[in-house]
Amino acid sequence: LNTNASIDHDCVLGDFSFVGPNAALGGTVTVGEGAFIGLGAAILPNLRIGSDAIVAAGAVVVRDVAPGTTVMGVPAR
Repeated sequence: LNTNASIDHDCVLGDFSFVGPNAALGGTVTVGEGAFIGLGAAILPNLRIGSDAIVAAGAVVVRDVAPGTTVMGVPAR
């Protein structure tokens, strides 16, 4: 968990997950084991980031991210 990261209520962070500086997780987000959330990424509430997934810097995640995949952009794809 890095500088100025915002983790809202009822979030769950898996073992060895990484949340970059200025990343924001809305309420009830689940981040799987070993997942990487890049600098300044935003995850909307009630979503799941799968194990070993990568969310690129600045991405805005609007739907669940499958385990082992990489998403980027606005909206993240």
